[in-house]
Amino acid sequence: MTDLTLVYTVNVKRPLTFAATSHRVQRSGGALDSFAPVAGPGAWGRLGSMREVMAESQQSTAAPGGTRGARTRGRLRHASRDAFADLGWQGTRVEDIVQRAGVSHGTFYTYYDNKAAVLDDLVRASQADFDALAHEPWKADDVRGALERVIGGFLDLYQRDAVLMRTWLQAARDEPAFGTLYLELRGRFIDRIGEHVAAVAAASGRQGGPPAHTVASALAAMVEHFAYCWAVLGEPHERPDAISSLVLVWGSTLNTVAGFEVVHLG
Repeated sequence: MTDLTLVYTVNVKRPLTFAATSHRVQRSGGALDSFAPVAGPGAWGRLGSMREVMAESQQSTAAPGGTRGARTRGRLRHASRDAFADLGWQGTRVEDIVQRAGVSHGTFYTYYDNKAAVLDDLVRASQADFDALAHEPWKADDVRGALERVIGGFLDLYQRDAVLMRTWLQAARDEPAFGTLYLELRGRFIDRIGEHVAAVAAASGRQGGPPAHTVASALAAMVEHFAYCWAVLGEPHERPDAISSLVLVWGSTLNTVAGFEVVHLG
């Protein structure tokens, strides 16, 4: 059987250019968030006093990219999620976010221009996890296992971020940019699925059939809408039943495209 494994390397770190002075690197959850300059060996003579050096260090830490800044940004993100959960997209104001975060309006605007900027930040962080999930390899000798992992993982992430997904779709009705962002980030997931569908079609040796990208979009839409009904609207389902049902539909589709059993459904 043709090996359907596709291996991707995703570069999640941005290249850094350091100045002559040393830097403090701030990491959160294993990902590089920011770096702030700290005083180098010649700082005492250059700045003239320990007090000046300490003041510079405190300013760097309090800045949006410093340690304290990262904590403040995190509080704003958490407060925004709470506000979106309680009030929805249209009902949430910057006032509601700053009250929940316990910061001033000035602090909020140091980090974000408006509530849309916070949502954009939250959405991109969430979708990075979906993107990583989509890039897990499928092995030809265990396609069913791959489908269970990807579909199960998608449902878990959607449930984890149900408030965010609901808010994102609400915002897309008012802010066209969020609709564009939805299609852009969804497109990455679709492209990855489409590569697998195309590999299955190529293994069949048959010509014709619907485009792999269209098949991939239809399969993804099925999982997306199911996840929305389950995680956001509260439609009752058991997780194992949800995964097995979706794997059955996906597997049947892939088997049809291939013309032979790619996914064992017995």
